[in-house]
Amino acid sequence: MSTQLLEITKLAKELAARTRPTTTLPPIKKAKKLIEIPMPLPDQLIEGVLHKGSTMIYGGGAKTNKTFALMDMGISVATGRDWWNLKTAKGKVLYLDFELPEVFFANRLNKIADEKKVSAEELADLDVWNLRGHATDMSELTEEILERIKETKYSLIIVDPIYKVLGERDENSAGDINSLLNEFEKIAVASGASVVAGHHFSKGSQAGKEAMDRVSGSGVFARSPDAMVTITKHEEKDAYTVETTLRHLKSLDPFCVEWKYPLMVRNSSLDPGKLKKPGAAQKKFTDDQVLDLLMDGPLTSGNWKAKAMRELGMGDGTFNGYKSRLASAQKVHQPQGKNGLWHLGPPLVQQTQTPTAQPPK
Repeated sequence: MSTQLLEITKLAKELAARTRPTTTLPPIKKAKKLIEIPMPLPDQLIEGVLHKGSTMIYGGGAKTNKTFALMDMGISVATGRDWWNLKTAKGKVLYLDFELPEVFFANRLNKIADEKKVSAEELADLDVWNLRGHATDMSELTEEILERIKETKYSLIIVDPIYKVLGERDENSAGDINSLLNEFEKIAVASGASVVAGHHFSKGSQAGKEAMDRVSGSGVFARSPDAMVTITKHEEKDAYTVETTLRHLKSLDPFCVEWKYPLMVRNSSLDPGKLKKPGAAQKKFTDDQVLDLLMDGPLTSGNWKAKAMRELGMGDGTFNGYKSRLASAQKVHQPQGKNGLWHLGPPLVQQTQTPTAQPPK
């Protein structure tokens, strides 16, 4: 009986070995072979920031127009246009929208496309999957996403926002967030696309923190992705400092962008080190400061703005706001029209000359 039992056990093991599923893990390789056979680096999707097939977290504070910026990124890649003056490699884009109703997403898309002078035909490589009301654990979505995209070679997949796919995870748990970001990595590896997700900052001032520590939740949000891009409030109103933390590339020098609805626009005139401090109001100017710049004589719009930037540290958008307000209040005027010089004071009223009376003959 024991002999029969041994034979049965042996057969059972052989059968299990034959029916065991083949491993999906990659093979172990010799380091010598890795060096001998050169492998080209993947193309950069966003120059100096993100390679194809990599993952990225885009982080910013509440109501800092993160979705506008991510939509701008999607349009830029789909059309091969620059994003914040950074070159992009043209490719197919899938935008997973978990937050906005479709009608509002379409409205924003139209406004951004108009501002970037992108026609509807040029958006052929941008696909949108509206999943508002269908948000769930990312682990339950990954296979569905991979199934849906298997026939399309996407270069970029945008997940917006990340908190909608947390499921029951705790964003402060390293283990929970590691498992979440592993799902993004799985999509990137399987599809070859870069995966970018939008995330929010923690509450309070961010000026005293390292850029990679500003996003809310576990430090894994900063450690796991291949790239992190953050925008932090600047002391200048409607301006932000952009900082990058990169695994495969040298991090870019910080730079500034300014909100000019519906886009964030790069502004090289601002000092990226001047972050908004705790309890400090964003930098304000007085009308007199701006008017005093014309005390030495009339200036063109460009020269007046350059002087404001140089002497006051004023941003482009802020200057334009002051100029429009001062003109409306008739504190400055342009006698020669929009391309002429700006003068102090209200427009001069042309007086009609009264004809001199002729003496009677």
